[in-house]
Amino acid sequence: MVSDNSIAISEMKKAVQENTEHITAVKESFDAVCAELNDMKSRVVSVEAQLEKYKAIAEAQEKRISHLESYSRRWNLKLYGLTERDKQDVRQEVIKVCRSVIPEMQDKFPDVVDTVHRNGPKRSNNNQPRGIIIQFTSRIYRDAVWRAAKKSTYLKGNNLKLAEDLSPDDRARRNRLWPSVEAARKENKLAFFVGGRAFVEGKEIFPAL
Repeated sequence: MVSDNSIAISEMKKAVQENTEHITAVKESFDAVCAELNDMKSRVVSVEAQLEKYKAIAEAQEKRISHLESYSRRWNLKLYGLTERDKQDVRQEVIKVCRSVIPEMQDKFPDVVDTVHRNGPKRSNNNQPRGIIIQFTSRIYRDAVWRAAKKSTYLKGNNLKLAEDLSPDDRARRNRLWPSVEAARKENKLAFFVGGRAFVEGKEIFPAL
């Protein structure tokens, strides 16, 4: 019995030793995984910080691009309703329209009307004439045409319309501001747009957050 017990105890010691070694190996593996996870967490934090930085840079660049696009369009007007024909000298017809809107400046328009082109590709299934983008070389004459167009009997009589060439951001901003401008006008207040900005009684108003 003593011999049997000795063998049993020896086997138990061996089993305990093996279990201890196994536990040690598992602990070492666990510690290695924890260390790797901590390293990955540090890397994730670093990457997130970099992403926030690049996100801020991208947003700043988008705002700058939007501002530059809005600024470049301030030299433009859009003309709607001008009949579209093959082999049409659109620039000469636009000059004729500008001369009719402001007859006293008619000698200036051949020089101040720069590039003129239809907006977008022609579509065979659409009989509506495409709008025309007019780029002026001078803001003075562009603004003069825009002011005169609002009361032009020539445009109204010929079913023509001049509009500002707004960027997508300015157009979206106007849509958000329109209810406030409309409400002010119903109260007989002076309310108007300048590009994507709106003014009521000479004071700029801003979209609701």
